[in-house]
Amino acid sequence: MFVIEVIPLVRGAQIESLTYYSAANYTPGTIISVPIRSNTKRALVIGSSPVSTAKTALRAATFTLKKLPPQTVHARIPALIMALADALTKQLPAERGAILFSLLPKEIITGECVLLDTPFNPNEGPVQTAIVHGTYEDRFRAYRSRIRETFAHRGSVLFVVPTAADVERARAYLEKGIENRIITFSSAYTKRKLKLSYEQSADLSHAKLIITTATHAFIDRHDITEIIIDQSRSRAYKLRTRPYLDIRDALKVSAKLAGRNVLLGDLVPRTEDEYLRREDIYATEEEVPNRISFNSDFTVVTHLPDKLKSETFSLLAPEMAAALRAAAAERTNTFIYAARRGIAPVVACMDCGYIFRCPESGAPYSLFKTVKNGEEKRWFVASASGKRIKAADTCELCGSWRLRERGIGIQQIEEYLRSEFPNIPVYTFDHTTATTYRKAKKIIGDFYESKGAILLGTAMVMPYIETPIPYSMITSLDAARAIPTWRSDEELFSLLLSIREKTSHMMYVQTRTEPDDLLRLAETGNLEQFYTEELALRKQLSYPPFFTFIHLTFMGTAATVSATEAELTTHLEKWQPRFYHAPTTTSEHATKYGLLRIPRTLWPDEELMTTLRTLPPYVRIEINPDRLV
Repeated sequence: MFVIEVIPLVRGAQIESLTYYSAANYTPGTIISVPIRSNTKRALVIGSSPVSTAKTALRAATFTLKKLPPQTVHARIPALIMALADALTKQLPAERGAILFSLLPKEIITGECVLLDTPFNPNEGPVQTAIVHGTYEDRFRAYRSRIRETFAHRGSVLFVVPTAADVERARAYLEKGIENRIITFSSAYTKRKLKLSYEQSADLSHAKLIITTATHAFIDRHDITEIIIDQSRSRAYKLRTRPYLDIRDALKVSAKLAGRNVLLGDLVPRTEDEYLRREDIYATEEEVPNRISFNSDFTVVTHLPDKLKSETFSLLAPEMAAALRAAAAERTNTFIYAARRGIAPVVACMDCGYIFRCPESGAPYSLFKTVKNGEEKRWFVASASGKRIKAADTCELCGSWRLRERGIGIQQIEEYLRSEFPNIPVYTFDHTTATTYRKAKKIIGDFYESKGAILLGTAMVMPYIETPIPYSMITSLDAARAIPTWRSDEELFSLLLSIREKTSHMMYVQTRTEPDDLLRLAETGNLEQFYTEELALRKQLSYPPFFTFIHLTFMGTAATVSATEAELTTHLEKWQPRFYHAPTTTSEHATKYGLLRIPRTLWPDEELMTTLRTLPPYVRIEINPDRLV
């Protein structure tokens, strides 16, 4: 008989390990099935010892060990992934089981596929992380050069992209001359196709180029010497469930453990990565352009129809509406970007057109209402910082009482286009129409085949636009700017440049305020000045990369939330947490946030990490989240 210690492979697991007894012995690193309460879950063996060596401990125990059921499938986890999970526990307040669950593909946990058990020798030498800026064509020129060089030294390359659409596009750009050396993985693949990819990965006769999304980013081979992360700014790399793992950070840790180089590429890399490049912590791949040149022109249209005096107003300025009609007459296509949400609210004066903005971030305020003791209160909330102030009753410029919350979301735009341009085909691409990869590809295929059509899409359409579209439009810069993140300027700047890159002739940006510096930087493609100004602002506001955010979220009744806040204040007093309500909080349903700012030089903090692990499971903990509210 043997005593088997395991780590449950369960999403958000709060248990470090469980112990069972078994007639069979299982070596550490093996995935088996274990009974947990009334269910059976997959677990990873981390220890095994004969019962004879643990008799004293078993007799003193106040509980009875459960027996493991007979096991039919035995998969092993490579030593590198085990070491990576251990290393990540120093950066995330999570147990190894939860981290491993995030690292491993579903088919590995269930036993449907098996990972190659590669040897692992811990690296003690330096590794290089480099950044490449530029358009898609420029970046892939650098990638091809790096891949050829790696193949020449008989090394394999792990190439990670954000979405399934990016896998196919990257393959088309990189496969020339190495078709038989490319392996692709994607969460959109069928089980049969995934099994074929695993079989190809197990072929060690030649170096390979493995192109994958984040779901399979830790498929390992002993000969991988280079890791390339394209579109490194993409939010798709940050997982949305506990333990909120950032795949980019995990890949960097993996590279350091195994002695591999990392190359980060994007049109507009994250400001944190640019800071590390400027500090010579990251290297520079090729020359960094001060400005990015595009083939398309850039036109800003200030649209204040009748100074917004009418309760109804035309969604498009006359010159943009004329451009749409001209494009349809020429049988050329147009892409129209819409805000992610169904309604993208901004608060505007109906008399003078003034839009209320947060003075710190410049992003438009959203209007929220709360009711306490039967009394309604109205608040302006900044989407970037979460700052909340009492809503103004009158316009700051003209004193008018006629303030309205304006929404220009994708539903409103679609209705407007179909009524105003009934003869122009409109293809809508959002989470309600492109529910699967196949449906998304069909919408894009139909749009490209149609002449003089309009593609109306949210940000999720961007990876599917492979061939530049003659015309593009942003119907409301103010709605696009109301992105609920402290990265709002970086997100908007990147969005403007990304759409412009996918436009072959003319890009129109419609705004209801005078153009600001960010628009001028986007018009000239001035990366250097954008990063300089963004870093100066972040340093002033104590934002990353100068500080690390530890963000807490807890919910309940007002009394429960107050009690939790008092408890957290006591536990985290040394790190001076700041607590604030969610805009939608009521006495019956309260949501509160806590924020700790840790200087970059003091993170990771072992004492703080230990304290965070002691917090109750109903407190959500995120490191450097994109949203603070």
